[in-house]
Amino acid sequence: MKFTIIQRPSYSALQCTMKQGEKIRAESGSMLAMDATARIEGKVEGGLWKAIKRTVLTNESFFVTTISAVQDETEVYLAPRSTGDVEEIKLNDTAFIVQGGAFLASEAGVETDSQFTGWKGFVSGEGIFMIKASGKGSMFVSSFGGIFTKELKAGEQFLVDNGHVVAFPADMTYDIAQTGSGVVDMVTTGEGLVVKFTGPGLIYIQTRNLRSFAEELNPFLRDRQKSQGAGMLGQVFGG
Repeated sequence: MKFTIIQRPSYSALQCTMKQGEKIRAESGSMLAMDATARIEGKVEGGLWKAIKRTVLTNESFFVTTISAVQDETEVYLAPRSTGDVEEIKLNDTAFIVQGGAFLASEAGVETDSQFTGWKGFVSGEGIFMIKASGKGSMFVSSFGGIFTKELKAGEQFLVDNGHVVAFPADMTYDIAQTGSGVVDMVTTGEGLVVKFTGPGLIYIQTRNLRSFAEELNPFLRDRQKSQGAGMLGQVFGG
């Protein structure tokens, strides 16, 4: 299977060119376009309990989409939910932890499941479950904003805001830390809890924070709701 990431970096999509019999697993709703001969199927992969865990715990879809090539040179285009980049992570009997919502697609040799990250995930605001991808083959992750990597040497430590982490090796040591020396520093700098990684390992980081972006939109959404509510009251009372 051949892969090309197109329209980088802001509106990235994944172009797959498949041989007959090849399959790709994709997040539900990510299919952008494909050859008319391709076969697409939605499955409750791994059984009902695994599908429920994937949906409830990691913000992924209940169904997993599988697209199969009936003939050679079958083209399939996949796109993530939000604007941003797509990056390939190659697994060679290795495992990566991926934040909820960042998994886009993978070859058939890669398996995904929910991964308990400990209660520190709850404290950080990112949830106590993420996605664990393991096996052999290419996996593709998506981001809000661009993606860059930071490789740490053995014993080297690096801090990443918890809203900017995309993926990291499953065997990498990490913990939740606080920026600054106390609450005052957290308030005055606008920063809060971060993930402290200890090498060795390669971290995938996104340049934008979806939660912060949503907070930026909140005042505008509230104003719109208020104006809509006032309009409805006017109609009810003959205004």
